[in-house]
Amino acid sequence: MTKPLIGICTDHVRHFPSPDRDRSYLKLYPQYCNAIIAGGGTPLVIPIVPDVQDIKPLLGLVQGVMLVGSDDYPAEWFGGKTLPTDVPVTPERATFDRAFVQVLYDETELPVFAICGGMQLTAIFSGGTLIQDLPSQPLEHRAGKDGFRKHTVSIEAGSVLERVFGASEVEVNSLHHQAVESVGERLIVSARAPDGVIEAIEFKDHPFRIGVQWHPERMDDSNMRKLFAAFVAEARKGLNVVA
Repeated sequence: MTKPLIGICTDHVRHFPSPDRDRSYLKLYPQYCNAIIAGGGTPLVIPIVPDVQDIKPLLGLVQGVMLVGSDDYPAEWFGGKTLPTDVPVTPERATFDRAFVQVLYDETELPVFAICGGMQLTAIFSGGTLIQDLPSQPLEHRAGKDGFRKHTVSIEAGSVLERVFGASEVEVNSLHHQAVESVGERLIVSARAPDGVIEAIEFKDHPFRIGVQWHPERMDDSNMRKLFAAFVAEARKGLNVVA
């Protein structure tokens, strides 16, 4: 069976051991790659570069793209103001990600799986807004000392997620202090937490462009394996081969 290539974006970490010594680097947690492999795909790392035009050829090679988690994107992008609680992404990542998703969503038809910060970036791109700092009550969404919090999400009937899971409710982990507040016209909300926080979004005009607020790559769970397998299966259609 031919395996589709799944492009996985990276994080950027600024590191200056001394003011004149730039040792900044790109970071990618292995769980993202392992989840794609387990789902039947082959991961291909997409680096952060100064000019998005230099990596556009990669989008002609891959059959799907994963947008990974991140720190906080600039509040000015969605009409907000920087708060003391913001944990900003680096300027390098912010600049690249904003240009990259515009190319990805407007110039390709690739399936996309956006996780955590990737979902928030997708919502901003669509014209949506974010809650910049979730209150800790009535439901705690941040990780505790014992690791991830967990809670259920209710899934919208007729959504891609409902089709993938075959269920109207699943349990997910939780590690975020920002969340999607509203989405633009191209998107629908496809899952919510018990407190109403948006937990998943989907494009109306594409069979598999979804975003989830939780981290499925860090869950040893049959439902999350279904999710990655469904993403890879959709990407495989771009190979035009019989599986």
